[in-house]
Amino acid sequence: MHISVDMVTGLPDSNGHDALLVIVDRFSKAIILVPCNIELSAEGWARILRDHVYTRHGMLQVVISDRGPQFVSTFMKELYRMLDITQNASMAFHPQTDGQTERVNQEVEKYLRIFINYHQDDWADWLPLAEFAHNNRAHSATGRSPFMILYGRNPRIIPDSPRPPNSKVPAASDFSKTMAQIHKETETALEEAAGRMKAQYDKHKRPAREYHPRDKVWLDATNLHLPRPKKKLDDKRVGPFLILEKTGAAAYKLKLPPHWKIHPRFNEKLLSPFIAPTFLNQEQPPPPPPDLIDGEEEWEIEQILDSKTRKVRGKRGQPSTAVVDYFIKWAGHTREHNSWVTASEMGNAQEAIAEYEEKMGSNERVAVVKIATSKSPLAMVLNHHFDGEDISYLCQREDGTQKWVLNPDVTKFENFLVEYWSNYESHSIQRTEP
Repeated sequence: MHISVDMVTGLPDSNGHDALLVIVDRFSKAIILVPCNIELSAEGWARILRDHVYTRHGMLQVVISDRGPQFVSTFMKELYRMLDITQNASMAFHPQTDGQTERVNQEVEKYLRIFINYHQDDWADWLPLAEFAHNNRAHSATGRSPFMILYGRNPRIIPDSPRPPNSKVPAASDFSKTMAQIHKETETALEEAAGRMKAQYDKHKRPAREYHPRDKVWLDATNLHLPRPKKKLDDKRVGPFLILEKTGAAAYKLKLPPHWKIHPRFNEKLLSPFIAPTFLNQEQPPPPPPDLIDGEEEWEIEQILDSKTRKVRGKRGQPSTAVVDYFIKWAGHTREHNSWVTASEMGNAQEAIAEYEEKMGSNERVAVVKIATSKSPLAMVLNHHFDGEDISYLCQREDGTQKWVLNPDVTKFENFLVEYWSNYESHSIQRTEP
């Protein structure tokens, strides 16, 4: 069995899952859907192969994946070797070695995102039915359903006109209605995904462009994970880069910056020719490389331009917290690269934060950054801040650490809040007396 695997990310949390593995059989186009987390480890991927693939279809022959750490780790390479499985880590962005499988992957992802829009919170519960609907539908690449190719038949589905429900067992009726509704939604999502794929294909269909070694090209960076200050900061295209060689029918190897830890092979659809500027001053100098701090790449902050405080909803049973974001101007980058960065991601930028807060004439936001993890008992409430209907209190513990607490549980803070507001009101009266 030859499979390809893609991880769909950016999904709403469902039963603790925020990502989805889509496993596609290259022969039948059958899919296996497994909810997971974006931090999936190599051992976790190995267990998924064992529990969801091997138990259904036996031992694999080939696995096609991207170059995510869970797929190309030393652990997985050794496991594949021991089990006689061929690993084919695709070129950056999408595997173009098998265009048909890639088309299946794209259509499946569109289908799942449409389906998940129906079920923002409980999509993980309905994945088995979403998988069933896809595998029971004739695919454009084969003309037959994956079930028909694998088993020689299509399974029975929910009847359009089920028998009348028994009023004495309402739970069974509700269960049946829910299944029918999910079945209808999966069919709708499949139709919509197929329509979107056709429209996209018709819009972008063009003959392949030919490049040669030493040509300069722009690289489409929309779907690349580049070492930038912030993921959302990625340019639509980056470069220009020198073509080193042609490595396939429509793939090229580029000369990338050495600190970019991505594979240098790209399909020609991600490349566009570089046209030299008419005047030398039109060409922008390349941004400086990142600093290496404790082995991690960090980008230099030229200036903090703005800041804002926002509320972050806590996990189940946990209170909301206040988080500070800073709007950053990055050294050597144009203003289009300015981006918001959470304070917790700026561990080595305390000097820049202090300069900004001093310029703003307020230490309030700096205090928010210093979120204490101490378990020392609460000693006093120092300050407060209103944001619409929300209120945050700056609390100090007995060990001296401070933390802003958003909408605290009054029963736990009652004595401290009474003392704080009593002192606050008395100070206010003193300030207003002639």
